[in-house]
Amino acid sequence: MVLSSILYAEVYLVCMIVVGLLLFWSLSSESRSSSEQWQIRMLSGFMVCFSANLLFSVFQVLFSGTAWSESALYTLKSLYYFSLIVGTYFWCGYAENELRSGMHANRLMNLLFILPFLVPAAMVAANLWTHSLFDIDAAGQYHRHGMYQWYMLSLTLLTVTCSGRHFTRSFRESDPMRRGHMLLTASFPVSLLLAWLVSGVGEQIPVVCVCITVELLCLYVGTTKQQISLDKLTQVNNRQNLISYLEYKLATHISRMYLLMIDLDDFKIINDTYGHLEGDKALILVAKALKEACGSYKLRPYIARYGGDEFMVITEGTREEASELCDNIRRLISEKQDKNAPYEVKASIGLAECFCGMKPDDLILAADEEMYRIKKEHKAAKAAAKAAEAENKKNGQ
Repeated sequence: MVLSSILYAEVYLVCMIVVGLLLFWSLSSESRSSSEQWQIRMLSGFMVCFSANLLFSVFQVLFSGTAWSESALYTLKSLYYFSLIVGTYFWCGYAENELRSGMHANRLMNLLFILPFLVPAAMVAANLWTHSLFDIDAAGQYHRHGMYQWYMLSLTLLTVTCSGRHFTRSFRESDPMRRGHMLLTASFPVSLLLAWLVSGVGEQIPVVCVCITVELLCLYVGTTKQQISLDKLTQVNNRQNLISYLEYKLATHISRMYLLMIDLDDFKIINDTYGHLEGDKALILVAKALKEACGSYKLRPYIARYGGDEFMVITEGTREEASELCDNIRRLISEKQDKNAPYEVKASIGLAECFCGMKPDDLILAADEEMYRIKKEHKAAKAAAKAAEAENKKNGQ
């Protein structure tokens, strides 16, 4: 028994080291997006979970049979079960945030989101009196009971709900890297289910920590890989990823494909007059408008920042759908900006269709030329409006 407890503790110690490193690297990150914040909470929750079980194994070997060992072991195992719920809740928060950023920002949503997790938490709390989940005998031995199956079932079902949304949404994602990360995120319930099934073989098999650690490691690597392909300011794909994706789509697309080149009007004036911080706000505003405009499509268009104040969107479908997307982008940019801001954010959008044999540079050039044509029209219209206003003032005098 002593040897098995030592091996059990060693496995948990290795898992703690891995999760601890992931947590340290996450905390050391310069950027701290909402997804990274959820990831840090998730890693912290499981770190506490593993620590509680490691201490349980150590106490079981060193202090079993002492007057206070039974209560200490019971407390540590209860902490393990409770922190497993907390870690799973933060995984669900991470998964939902990946789907809809900021979903849990308000208190009502937080309350509604946390309510289902009160069920397994109530099982842990009730175990203080019922001992239907687990108990510790006088010899310091840990025994699971019938409620353990319901406890694991409730956690698995809660994660399956979030996982299912990721799995179905992945079929609407046009970016292969993003789709792969969504499928990887959706695999978390598999680790819980596997841990649940294998744990039935024996209580001294540390499968829960191993399965969860492997999942956390894969999630961290996937998130890091995805972050490398993102523009840090706007959190859309960067130029390097854009070119790779465009080459991939030009070689594989079947339906009609369009490239939208979005360029902010008078962006240099915003930067020079109001400062680069205001310029950054304008870029973030446009990125949010693009995400919202593209979010309702069955096959989500690909969004990237090409450089400076230029963005690109790659979409498939009819020309009417592509033109409608342009209109929605302009409308959302107008709706989302601060009405008290001393400047107005407007964008010129060039739309180019992909034809057989086109290379990335050809398609970008076609969209760029169309965008500059529209930009010239905007400048001409603006100049005509100013001339008319000056003429009216002159006539009024």
